[in-house]
Amino acid sequence: MLPRGRPRAMGAAVLLLLLLVVGFFLFGRDPECKRRSWAGEEGTLCDRCLLTPRVFSDGLGTTATLDEDPYGSRNLSASSPQLLLPPKCEMLHVAIVCAGYNSSREIITLTKSLLFYRKNPLHLHLITDAIARNILETLFRTWMVPALVVSFYDAEELKPLVSWIPNKHYSGLYGLMKLVLPSILPPSLAQVIVLDTDVTFSSDIVELWALFGRFSDKQVVGLVENQSDWYLGNLWKNHRPWPALGRGFNTGVILLWLDRLQQTGWEQMWKVTAKRELLTLMATSLADQDIFNAVIKEHPHLVHPLPCVWNVQLSDHTLAERCYLEAADLKVIHWNSPKKLRVKNKHAEFFRNLHLTFLGYDGKLLRRELFGCPNQFPPGAEQLQQALAQLDEEEPCFEFRQQQLTVHRVHITFLPHQPPPPRPHDVTLVAQLSMDRLQMLEALCRHWPGPMSLALYLTDEEAQQFLHFVETSPVLSVRKDVAYHVVYQDGPLYPVNQLRNVALAQALTPYVFLSDIDFLPAYSLYDYLRASIEQLELDSRRKTALVVPAFETLHYRFSFPNSKAELLTLLDAGSLHTFRYHEWPQGHSSTDYSRWREAQAPYRVQWSADYEPYVVVPRDCPRYDPRFVGFGWNKVAHIIELDAQEYEFLVLPEAFSIHLPHTPSLDISRFRSSPTYRNCLQALKEEFHQDLSRRYGSAALKYLTALQQARSRA
Repeated sequence: MLPRGRPRAMGAAVLLLLLLVVGFFLFGRDPECKRRSWAGEEGTLCDRCLLTPRVFSDGLGTTATLDEDPYGSRNLSASSPQLLLPPKCEMLHVAIVCAGYNSSREIITLTKSLLFYRKNPLHLHLITDAIARNILETLFRTWMVPALVVSFYDAEELKPLVSWIPNKHYSGLYGLMKLVLPSILPPSLAQVIVLDTDVTFSSDIVELWALFGRFSDKQVVGLVENQSDWYLGNLWKNHRPWPALGRGFNTGVILLWLDRLQQTGWEQMWKVTAKRELLTLMATSLADQDIFNAVIKEHPHLVHPLPCVWNVQLSDHTLAERCYLEAADLKVIHWNSPKKLRVKNKHAEFFRNLHLTFLGYDGKLLRRELFGCPNQFPPGAEQLQQALAQLDEEEPCFEFRQQQLTVHRVHITFLPHQPPPPRPHDVTLVAQLSMDRLQMLEALCRHWPGPMSLALYLTDEEAQQFLHFVETSPVLSVRKDVAYHVVYQDGPLYPVNQLRNVALAQALTPYVFLSDIDFLPAYSLYDYLRASIEQLELDSRRKTALVVPAFETLHYRFSFPNSKAELLTLLDAGSLHTFRYHEWPQGHSSTDYSRWREAQAPYRVQWSADYEPYVVVPRDCPRYDPRFVGFGWNKVAHIIELDAQEYEFLVLPEAFSIHLPHTPSLDISRFRSSPTYRNCLQALKEEFHQDLSRRYGSAALKYLTALQQARSRA
């Protein structure tokens, strides 16, 4: 007689066996199927996906069902031939369509991930609108990455080729331009990888490029299967997607064999297909992807299915989790949902962290050479390296010399910006700041209703914190006339005049108010300045600097004056003071505050040694001298330059700006505590005067005399 527990154990075993058999017949695969690839083709879609079988020809005379191993090609199987990588120094070509401010930020994160893993030179072909080109030309020129070539193409040229296609996708016309890339890319370019801006690489792109070697003679495009049920038409009632081969393909990552594409008559092929389908479907829902899939439906021999790990799609209805077993499987992550990083997904937190790693990654660390590859330096990089190599690290002023030679990455118009309409007397407030002054922005926006151009000195990680700060601020998020320009940190000293020059160069109005971030202008100052410019009949031919008298309060909380009369009351009560009267009186003494108290009309003042007022000048005024970094003489040198170029200084009787108290900057602390710091600043002053003498001759003698007198007094 068997023990009582034995029949139960045997019953459980039989039930388990039955479940395995049923599972096998339901899913049409064995337990090891997730690790094998279908015969003759190592690169299908992904495994562990329960889909309806369909037959596909690989173009090599063999056929296989995509759903036998639809998500199963995470990696090559042991029986597949090893991928043949191109030579180490072979240039790889990448094409990206990019338009607007947000896509320009996305493409930087994508580029960081490409550069982090790459071992080959890269040539980026960027099809951009005017906004993105302006941003990215500046960024890549200042990034100075070795073995990286960037070419720009005007998206306006492509618009007429696709404007006849109605598109409901948020990407608009730009989402259709991948269809016509062969018409704008160089005819000599045979192969190119085409990417969406919202992808992140977690592997070397050379492995993706190597998949061109798997194409048959007839295959012209490599794509990953669409990892959702969109093209099956069952997501909701009356859902009518464009025709596709099964689940279709996603066009976030494309391998295009351009010369073959031309030979197949691609242009005529996709146009005929699109026009036919638009008769009944009226518009595309997923832009170029719908048309690519409709063409592939008719001509399946054109497509080479890529391993799904090269386009892990995180859309709202994604099946991407069937594509991978572990993080090491992933190659490219695609945020192809309008929600982007906010998309809900089983492993979304892991993907977000990977993406955020590159968002905050210090881009200057990617300025690394590819050893053994020739001719890889961007313009000016070799000369810069030679100049840096000649510096003596033991020299007391080494940090100052090094900072002067540093080329900072610059991302202009970091956030969406609406330029002001052209007005003949308009004024832009120009200033610079770092992360520790960020709290000043909201108050400044309340005081200055006009356009602003602000340069921010931030790390890559701080730039993302700043982005969040603006987007969540009820004051800043609605001010689209404020242009923010990120200058990425590099070096031990604060490049104050380089920052000012970046902000000044991006001002779009005829006049600029050169201020500092810790000053709040009078509430009426913007309107008053425009009226004064008009009344004084200023124009670009008249070199005039309008002086805005500067005051300060030592109180963190005080009632801001609404008029000159209220300011004078606070001044007499000791709640306000003329700016730096107790520390640096010569900086503003020429403004003549006693005269200002009674003035009813603008009055002229003369330059004097160390004068550094805040002024309104034409936009094409002289730039700040970038040699002055850290604390000291940075504005003084600029006012000297204005005077040397014969600018007239006029003090405005109703204008004022008030400095708010804050903790001292690191640079001012070093200036106060370090004799070496002060000696280096003195050396910079003397070099500045030598340059003045070379440029202005005997007219510069008065500035040198003033400097010598100041030294003798000290």
